Amino acid sequence: MSELKWSSEALGDLDRHYKSLFVKNPNAAIQALKLISKNANSLALSPYKGVKLKTLPRVRKWPVNFGKYGFVIHYEVREDIVLITRVYHGRENRFV
Repeated sequence: MSELKWSSEALGDLDRHYKSLFVKNPNAAIQALKLISKNANSLALSPYKGVKLKTLPRVRKWPVNFGKYGFVIHYEVREDIVLITRVYHGRENRFV
């Protein structure tokens, strides 16, 4: 099993998503964070299951089904570490 680490950008993404959801539905905000965390932990067990990004081949993505659009976890596999680099909302514009 790989060690799971979160970049400061990914932690900022989690905070932003939580705050955005909390205003509308506090329970949904909590459930979203739990589901994102569960999926991130699964990447530590099977780090190569995500799809490589065409624009950044070191980065992989993994979908998190939640609500209508869900979230997308971007991560890198580095030897025995899985680094979560970003967490995007499904409708969010991404630069990669």
